[in-house]
Amino acid sequence: MRKTAIVLIALMVISVGLLSGCTEQNQTGVFTSTKPPVNINLFASVLEGELIRFYFVLEDADGRNTICDGHVSIEIFDDFDNSLYNEEFDVKSSEFIDYEFRLTGKDIGKAYEWRVPDVDIEKGISLLGFGRAVLVFTTPDFKSLQAEDSLVQIPTYTEEELENLYEGEYESSSTPVNKRITKGNFEITVTNVGYFDKYEFGGMNRYFRVDMEVKNVGSGSDYFLPSGLVIIDSQSIQYGYTYGGTLDMLSTVYPDVTKKGYLLFENIPDTEMSVRLVFELGYDMNFNPYVFEYTFNLI
Repeated sequence: MRKTAIVLIALMVISVGLLSGCTEQNQTGVFTSTKPPVNINLFASVLEGELIRFYFVLEDADGRNTICDGHVSIEIFDDFDNSLYNEEFDVKSSEFIDYEFRLTGKDIGKAYEWRVPDVDIEKGISLLGFGRAVLVFTTPDFKSLQAEDSLVQIPTYTEEELENLYEGEYESSSTPVNKRITKGNFEITVTNVGYFDKYEFGGMNRYFRVDMEVKNVGSGSDYFLPSGLVIIDSQSIQYGYTYGGTLDMLSTVYPDVTKKGYLLFENIPDTEMSVRLVFELGYDMNFNPYVFEYTFNLI
């Protein structure tokens, strides 16, 4: 009878252990569950020299730290949702390690950690130098858990690099025009037109750009001072030029000298198929203004 009682007690202890044995205490003192995860409790990154250390923590339906085999995908974006990096890999439960916050020493349970060289991340555009990482953890039963870290330190373009980048994009996408009009002392050629993106004041702005060459074909110096300069779209809506162009709109041009630059116009729909550039410059013998008008087909 005594042996039978001992066996029964042992079986009861084992049974209770099996029922409540979904947790184990790791070295940090945080209980880790063996129940399947339902959420990513924490996902963060830390820049360490030339590496970025990523880590995430899973939790079960009871809000407890847990571990699990799974598949990880991560993608990093800049301020304008340009994709800078993506990676996918499998993880094992055994690869989760005891973790704590290094600054405070606070235990957070078991976490999965890996490192990414910053040279593997493409340069992006960010006002403060941070990007956004999206993590998706897929469990063995194909449930997807997602989390974001909006404080990933990313390589960023310098102001000069951005100018060169968007200048190159404009050159490859703009429409060649090469239309020349000569009136009075000026020969004015529009060489290219198109839509031009420009990063300024922490945001991206899109303009309609007109590249021009202004040559004084007269015998003396003259002022380049166009008036009434507008773009007119197919709906007869006109748009004035805006600040930010490189063509000096008030300058003395000497004989046989050519000045080059571009003008910028805002809010012109990028669905336009054809637009007109119109302005006045100089006067004829009867003091009537010379009107310069160019039509651009944008297809």
